[in-house]
Amino acid sequence: MTSNNIRVLRDVDMDVDVVIIGLGPTGATAANLLGQRGITTAVIERDISIYPRQRAIASDEDAHRVWQGLGLFDEMLATMSADVRVHFKHGDKTFLSMFSAESRDQGVPGMAYYHQPELERVLREGITRFPTVTVRSGFDAVGLSQDADSVTITLRPVDGGGDDQLIRSRYVIAADGGSSSIRKLLGIALPGKHIEEPWFDIQLRAWYDLPADAPLDFTFISDPRRPGVDCPCPMGYHRVEYRVNKGETVEQLQTEAGLRGLLAERGIDYDQVEIFRSWGYTFHIRQAEQWSKGRVFLAGDAAHIMPPFAGQGVSSGVRDAANLCWKLDAVLNGSADTELLQTYEAERRLNVEQLTKFSLRIGRIVMLENEAAARIRDGLFVAASKVPGVSRLLAGNGLKPLYKLGTKGGFFGIEASRRSPRGTFIKQPWVVGSDLTPVRLDTVLDNKWTWVGFPSAPIPKQLAEAGVAEVKLEYASSIASHKVAAGHFVDSEGVLERQMRRARADGFLVRPDRFIYCSDHEFAPGDHRRVAAAVVGGLHVAENRA
Repeated sequence: MTSNNIRVLRDVDMDVDVVIIGLGPTGATAANLLGQRGITTAVIERDISIYPRQRAIASDEDAHRVWQGLGLFDEMLATMSADVRVHFKHGDKTFLSMFSAESRDQGVPGMAYYHQPELERVLREGITRFPTVTVRSGFDAVGLSQDADSVTITLRPVDGGGDDQLIRSRYVIAADGGSSSIRKLLGIALPGKHIEEPWFDIQLRAWYDLPADAPLDFTFISDPRRPGVDCPCPMGYHRVEYRVNKGETVEQLQTEAGLRGLLAERGIDYDQVEIFRSWGYTFHIRQAEQWSKGRVFLAGDAAHIMPPFAGQGVSSGVRDAANLCWKLDAVLNGSADTELLQTYEAERRLNVEQLTKFSLRIGRIVMLENEAAARIRDGLFVAASKVPGVSRLLAGNGLKPLYKLGTKGGFFGIEASRRSPRGTFIKQPWVVGSDLTPVRLDTVLDNKWTWVGFPSAPIPKQLAEAGVAEVKLEYASSIASHKVAAGHFVDSEGVLERQMRRARADGFLVRPDRFIYCSDHEFAPGDHRRVAAAVVGGLHVAENRA
């Protein structure tokens, strides 16, 4: 689907609905989401080929669920390591271990590790499924102007050859990283700070094969003498990172002697690995003063940068793309007012702030500078891990903030109950249809507005008339009779039943991004008009490529 009122303009080289600047994980995810919705899109990337350095190494259940909806996650998972434990070690002792794959009933691994160039390959190949998406590599965005109806971007060939080109669109997504040229052209500040303490990163690949069942566990080296991280990655890749101690320089550590010494600290033989690259860096904590200006929206690192300890950089960018793209679809192809787009920052900022604080907390655990304090920390975590309830919290993903959208200024139900589920994910269990074949809930939901309810909460008439789909749920006990009515699905694990019981609800109105707009008890007369304007029909989950 494309917008019916796009003007053909003779003074530009290309005219589309949306321009995406940047083809990293955030931009590539956005391109797939818009392509899936049939929105004419141009993606601009300065690099001709995929960047070879492995900047990110992990993603979580929120990103995985988005990629699942794009039909790409199965192929990604084939080269990911998802059965991973995270260890916090001091010397030769482990004071905390966490199983990061717990997904909180989202139906996908809670954390997975990957080789970033491979992840980007899958995302870029996914884009080729959509004839409405064009990728233009080798261009920088050097100019921007906008009026009430459109944005015009000036592109310049990176190699200096050829003339500048103009591309016009209804909207722009700036996913061009922490040094975003678009953010600078808009004059949007990126306040915050960077931690002066330098770190050193080594990317390598082993020359020997690990046993097929060898765990690729992630280790936080929580030693005051030299904190760091050690992460064996899939496909034989390996990342090790260390704090640069006082009296050392990055240049010294990059020598053969420096690299040999650092790798030996982790039991890695310099002569048994291939070192691809090494570099120094500092941590940044920054967030744009505003995430949009006019028709231009910032996403990913262009909007926010957090420390790497929680591994949330890529996932945060994917969350941005998922939140923004269905709203662009509703404005371009539905009848939603442009005010819907202003809910993007209001909904996403809360989660970014929570995860930034979470990442800093992990950093403080790892980077204690005093040996006595480190021993006290070790003892406290060991003792806590023996307390029922606390041990389960520590061993899973319980420390990570639950992804909840900001409801103040967001697009949710008008009225809220005390236990309102607004702004939280609908969980994704296995459900069983009339053919008695288990499928994941998202396969049934597609990527559109859906009413999900048990028999006591059928879809409100106004929503059905507006084009909202309905998933009719049956309780787990129904499967015992081996009879499931056509169009009905059994919550065979009781996951949705428990989620609704906690919310004192029997039905949820679910947005295209899987977030709950309201429960059946919160549905108000004015809600159906707001939702009807945002409904776009004819959208289906993509088939898996793997």
